[in-house]
Amino acid sequence: MKPVLLACLLCVVAHAANAQVYTGISAEGSIVLSSNEDETANTLLIEAEKIPIAVPIAAAIEPTLAWDSKVPAGFLPFIQEASETYQIPKALIHAVILVESNYNPRAYSSKGAQGLMQLMPATAKRFGNSNSWDPRQNILTGSKYLRWLLDYFGDDLELTVAAYNAGEGAVMQAGRKIPKFSETERYVPKVLSIYNKAKPQT
Repeated sequence: MKPVLLACLLCVVAHAANAQVYTGISAEGSIVLSSNEDETANTLLIEAEKIPIAVPIAAAIEPTLAWDSKVPAGFLPFIQEASETYQIPKALIHAVILVESNYNPRAYSSKGAQGLMQLMPATAKRFGNSNSWDPRQNILTGSKYLRWLLDYFGDDLELTVAAYNAGEGAVMQAGRKIPKFSETERYVPKVLSIYNKAKPQT
């Protein structure tokens, strides 16, 4: 066998095996190359570096789904429309809907709040909603109210969310602070927690 061809064969075997290469002469007089030592190939020719096999480690953190994958089919376009129309984050609209109604368009509270974003009839009328049971109108109206609150409170997210729950009057009476209502005190961190997890990370 020619030296160049032999060298090429040795490289191929060594690369494929990532281990030792043994050689010998067969009974027919042919050169034998093997990655395993046996009766014929019993002379160590190349001791290639062994590559350690990585042991897979179980992931410590399970992959999380994007917030929009949790939105029932049909509602996402309305959230997108409201976000673009009123220039507020989709994640904020999502957080409010999730806490207010858990995406139940027929939700109705004991106080009379209606639909996905739990609009009170007076608030719905104030912002031009004629049918709070219509998901699109409900999301657009609730988002319009959020935009108004953001402007009113100088983009203070805590006060905006508090006012969405308790009314802007209650926030003003509390000295532009979260009112000392147990429901509102639970509501604000819950909405903001969902929002912070859902919003794009920069």
